[in-house]
Order: sequence, then C-alpha cells, then structure tokens
Amino acid sequence: MSFIARWLKIGTTPKVGLRPHRDLELALDYDAAYDRVLEAIELVLGATVAIDDRRGGLLEAAFGLVNSERVRCTLQRLDAQRTAVRIEALFAAGVEVPESSRAVDALSDSLTRCDEV
Repeated sequence: MSFIARWLKIGTTPKVGLRPHRDLELALDYDAAYDRVLEAIELVLGATVAIDDRRGGLLEAAFGLVNSERVRCTLQRLDAQRTAVRIEALFAAGVEVPESSRAVDALSDSLTRCDEV
C-alpha cells in the first residue's frame, strides 16, 4: 500500500480548489445591482469590461498586463428586492492560482459598503 501512496504522491500534490471568490447578497433589485456592480468594476478596479451581458447576468472585466487576472461577476435574482452576486478571479492557463485575490476582495468590500449605506 505504501508503494501506491508514494506513486500517487498522496499529500504532495498541489491543492485543488475553487478560484478565489466571494458570494454577496445585495438588497437591490436586479437592474440596480447590475448597475452598481458595473460601476464598481470601473471605479474600484479601473478595469475594462470585456463581457457585459445584463440579460444573462454576467460581467467580465480585465485589467493589468496581458494574461493577468480577470474578474467575473455573475448576478442572480433572488426576489424583487434582493440579488445574489458571485465575484470570481480568473487566471490564465498554467498560472498557479492564489488562495485570495485583492481584486475580488476590493470589489466585494466596495459593494458591501454601498449596500450598507
């Protein structure tokens, strides 16, 4: 059994998990939440929006150098006055994915502060 464990390299393989992300719930209707996220991407991150799909609930933005981190936001209606937002960091293939993302954290913190006001 120890041969198999060594051969499979159990305990030595890189950690497999989700990309850095945050899940939020905004006390806003879908359109207002979408506008708020779009504005925050531009103001907080200074990112260029590459995908703007209001109907599908998807925003994707890029910033920095080529093949650097991108941010994807997906929005889902919960009810008439609440919208769920998932913010994920995306990285180029072959790049080691970090456990956290400053871009995800900054965008999330910005949206959370706006929601409290």
